[in-house]
Amino acid sequence: MINKNTIVIADADILVGLYFKNDVLHNKISDINRKFLATGIRIIFPNTAVAEGITTLHRKLSNSTAAALLIQHYKKRIFEVEYVDERIMQEATKFYSPVGSKKNTFFDAIVASVAKNLNADAVFSFDGWYKKIGFLLASDL
Repeated sequence: MINKNTIVIADADILVGLYFKNDVLHNKISDINRKFLATGIRIIFPNTAVAEGITTLHRKLSNSTAAALLIQHYKKRIFEVEYVDERIMQEATKFYSPVGSKKNTFFDAIVASVAKNLNADAVFSFDGWYKKIGFLLASDL
């Protein structure tokens, strides 16, 4: 049930989709984000997801403008960030498998670890891997 106590942990793909207007999920992510903000749902990004989002926008998508805007919003604390510590990193090793799919990165495992640590209600991502390891996706809320 969605309410103001609902917490979702967001993956880097959400930042990429929000800041890169040509992303195929931009409109869908923007709509869900607006809905969550309007209902008071807390959207929390691990700091590693912020770094991954900036890197993806700049390096993979060659969009320095979007990367710069994300950096600016991070510096202004526009969105909530959870800083990853050693305990979270150790927990992430339990989720990550280096022999698994190359699509499921250690960064994804960190998102899962933060979600578990904060008792999040869902993960804001469209990666089905999170469902496979027991998390609800935010789009299913």
